[in-house]
Amino acid sequence: MSRVWTAVAGLAVAGAVLLGTTGCGDVGHRILYGTLKPKSTHEYQRESALEFRTVWANVERIRFTEEGGKPGLGASWRANAVATIEGRDYEVIIGPHALAVLHTDPPPKTPTLPPTASPVVLTVTYSDGSTEVID
Repeated sequence: MSRVWTAVAGLAVAGAVLLGTTGCGDVGHRILYGTLKPKSTHEYQRESALEFRTVWANVERIRFTEEGGKPGLGASWRANAVATIEGRDYEVIIGPHALAVLHTDPPPKTPTLPPTASPVVLTVTYSDGSTEVID
């Protein structure tokens, strides 16, 4: 009977380790999605800018002030940036799944746009200095 419990305990530990590694980090991303390498900083920053734009369609410019990363166990990827909305700069922390505004009042929300309207043209300056204009 003790061998059965040893086997069950071993399987439980293996399952916990597997769940722990898939819950966070690059190893989990590789296991869940079968990718050989995690996303690049540039890809995360672009996704973050587009996600920010879904909330604030009137954002004119986003300038990343750092590369970004995952600050802790289970935390989402995020980076510090400066977002320009209606000519005013806001210090923000943004990620594909995280948005926060620092040290300032929140930016004004975009009024609901009609279905035919386009968001403002967005200029993104990545932490490596490269720039992209997104229509």
